[in-house]
Amino acid sequence: MHRFRTALRQAVFILVLSAAVAFTVNVLRPGGLPVLQAKESVVQVSDANGTIALKDALVLSMSGRALFLDARSDWEYENGHIQNALPFSPDEFDYALELYRPRLDKAQNLIAYCDGALCELSTKLADKLRSAGYANVYVLENGWTLWNNEGLPTEQGPAPTE
Repeated sequence: MHRFRTALRQAVFILVLSAAVAFTVNVLRPGGLPVLQAKESVVQVSDANGTIALKDALVLSMSGRALFLDARSDWEYENGHIQNALPFSPDEFDYALELYRPRLDKAQNLIAYCDGALCELSTKLADKLRSAGYANVYVLENGWTLWNNEGLPTEQGPAPTE
């Protein structure tokens, strides 16, 4: 029994010592994980026209802090869309809003996209969402082509039903 207590004390000592070393290294190294409070997000959005850069949209998406809304037609959506995006046609706004309301939060980041530099569907969708009280709505200009050309996560298939 004495050997067991001694071994247990040594194991606890080793665990405490390794945790202290790991904590110290993390605090001292550049780019260490935040210990007490996370730093401000590096994501930049344009306040002037509500656009968001691809890298920033990707950061928000990968961290689970944004939801993509595909403003293109159902056919285009089914043939390929940003992974986990919801089809959200501005022409069927009321229907889509009612359908996806449980998945939308007024404070979350919503990123509307369509395709092509001249496509206005995402801007139209963003304006309607803002009018409906959603504050953090951004447009990823030329979204589908830009996302797809970079080889970022995509999927095919019909819209999720809720």
